[in-house]
Amino acid sequence: MKRYLLAASIVLAAASSAAAGAKATITYDCEIKVFTSNGWIAPRVLVMWDEQSETAKIYDGYIHDLVGEPIPATVEKRSETSYNLDWRVSDIPVSNARTKVDGLYSAVLNMKQNTLSIRGVITGFDNAPRGKGKCIVKKG
Repeated sequence: MKRYLLAASIVLAAASSAAAGAKATITYDCEIKVFTSNGWIAPRVLVMWDEQSETAKIYDGYIHDLVGEPIPATVEKRSETSYNLDWRVSDIPVSNARTKVDGLYSAVLNMKQNTLSIRGVITGFDNAPRGKGKCIVKKG
């Protein structure tokens, strides 16, 4: 697991540099403190925010491993400084079982405080993984 997280961090660093270069894109590079011990929330999450269209793409270690590229999020304005972001990651392998599950994620991106709060719902599990972190802002 530690090797996976290290490799994902290296890939995320490269992806954040590439995303920061895009015009009208702001990358929120967020270090997430996970509040639950059951996993499912990545310790580092990138939100690529397109200022012109007010759209977002999400990228983390799980998405990198399963999809290979950032995935779009559904965006809903929450306030003048924050947005609700929703995305789905399908076919996440369960480490202690021979099965795969889907992760439904909701987050609040606060652009004034540069924070990201994440909640997850994992199909077939009663747990409610969540985390929150500060983000470094990289403008393109």
